[in-house]
Amino acid sequence: MLGGGRGFGILDRLDVRLVALLGVALAPVGIIAMVQTYRVIEEANSQFDAAIVSSTRAAAAMERESLLRGRAAAAAGAIFAPPLLNDPLDCNAQMVRLVASDPMLQFAGVVGLDGIVLCGSDGYGTDVSQGAAYREYVAERGSITAATRGLISGASVVIMTEPIVQDGQDIGYFAVSVPQSPPDIVGTEIGGVRPLEIITFDEDGLVLTAQSATVETDITPRLPRGRTLADLTAPEAYSFRAPNEAGQERVYAIAPLIEEELFTMSIWLPGDIGTRGLPALSAIVFPLLMWLVSIGVAYFAVHRLVTRHIRDLRRRIRAFTATRHITVPNPSRDTPAELREVILAFHTMTDQIMRDEADLENSLHEKDVLLREVHHRVKNNLQLIASMTNMQLRKTEVPETRFVLRRLQDRVLGLATIHRNLYEASVLTRIDSARLMSDLSRQILRAGSADEAGIHIEMAFDTVGLYPDQAVPLSLLLTETLTNALKYIGRPADGKPWLSVRLDRLDDGEVTLRVANSTGEHLNDQQGLGAAGLGSQLIDAFVLQLSAQIERNIDDGRFEVVVRFRPSDFEND
Repeated sequence: MLGGGRGFGILDRLDVRLVALLGVALAPVGIIAMVQTYRVIEEANSQFDAAIVSSTRAAAAMERESLLRGRAAAAAGAIFAPPLLNDPLDCNAQMVRLVASDPMLQFAGVVGLDGIVLCGSDGYGTDVSQGAAYREYVAERGSITAATRGLISGASVVIMTEPIVQDGQDIGYFAVSVPQSPPDIVGTEIGGVRPLEIITFDEDGLVLTAQSATVETDITPRLPRGRTLADLTAPEAYSFRAPNEAGQERVYAIAPLIEEELFTMSIWLPGDIGTRGLPALSAIVFPLLMWLVSIGVAYFAVHRLVTRHIRDLRRRIRAFTATRHITVPNPSRDTPAELREVILAFHTMTDQIMRDEADLENSLHEKDVLLREVHHRVKNNLQLIASMTNMQLRKTEVPETRFVLRRLQDRVLGLATIHRNLYEASVLTRIDSARLMSDLSRQILRAGSADEAGIHIEMAFDTVGLYPDQAVPLSLLLTETLTNALKYIGRPADGKPWLSVRLDRLDDGEVTLRVANSTGEHLNDQQGLGAAGLGSQLIDAFVLQLSAQIERNIDDGRFEVVVRFRPSDFEND
């Protein structure tokens, strides 16, 4: 017999297994195509990374030129300024001419150590000690500082300072400011795509210019998560992808403007550069799509040619199993010859099974009828014997003989009652013990004239299904114990005589038969009649047949017989 295992669930199906094997066979081809496509995409992305770095440099080219010229002017002014300080008016005039000669300059002048403008193109005598440029000078001497509002020009400027040295000591610094103009974002277009932001900053991470905001605007949310501008400085240009502080994916390109001093950074949307998502996705998906199409075609072919016919055959098998319904085979034209042969063979097999089952059912019915007839005839014969015994009983006047015949008649009638219950049972292999025990008890009590003797009777029987091999000895056991109870019953000193018969099914599956009677003054004079101990021997024999345990309990005014046994399990026989 084949096992009923289900393998790996859905993988146990024929069509799925065939498609899975084909998928494994085609997978290497698809993987090779995807790897090649991935390499092409990586190369394209590298070219785009180089392009955005170059574009970032080009966008800040004008600003770089402006800063370099301003820085050169500051360095030259720091050298030539000391002689000019002797004549402040002439020094102011020189500064005005310097600013007028270069349109990229906003201010030029000399600031003393106390932060007072000693001479300049504007703001002579102004105190700039509270400005950022002065603080940077005190901290680092030469510096580049951005201000959204200059103390002298009032405009957004970048201030470059150089210390003025005379006789080996600083006497102040020369300051030059250039207008702060955002990088040319139009010049950074790549294929019509512009960056989100372009920023210039120094080595300390101080923002000098920003394309879409002022230098005082907090640009931290636009930076890579967990990194500052100072962390992004490097001697060589590079680019990378990272989420910003808001968790949005961005592409960053950083290029040095002035080596180790000034830098520029552009920020791009990932989908705007490189393979731009869709082309890359389509290039990767195409091999996968072809693989899926191949799998789909294979699945359709297997389903069309094999599995749907097998499922139809399975439906026929299940219908036959559940209802014994035979479907006339009608294979379609596209059913393969091998499967048509299987379907026809199954139809032949089911037809033969139905014929065999019909023959078997007829045989069982005949056997059932014969068994019932046997029980019926045995019952009639036993009743005939009991009637003949009763006729003999009426002619006999010897008490001992009458007692023996009466006991014999009770036993014969008990056997007749058993066979009557077997004959009337709906299932011959199972007997309703409650009905059988009740009929036997009433018959024995009626024969023993229990009602005439004024005996109080208590009977209770649980429904227990028994096989005949246990029902018969149990019925005979009840007959003997109940007959003995009627023989030895006594009248208690404080009440009426009583007799109790119970059949109980316990929780553990065991069955208990209890027959108890009162003791005291004897109600009949037959105790000395009959063979001594014959009833007890029969009881012990029936207990042995039942594989039971028996207890005889004698208490004050009570005698009880308890028999415990376990009903037979047909499946274990």
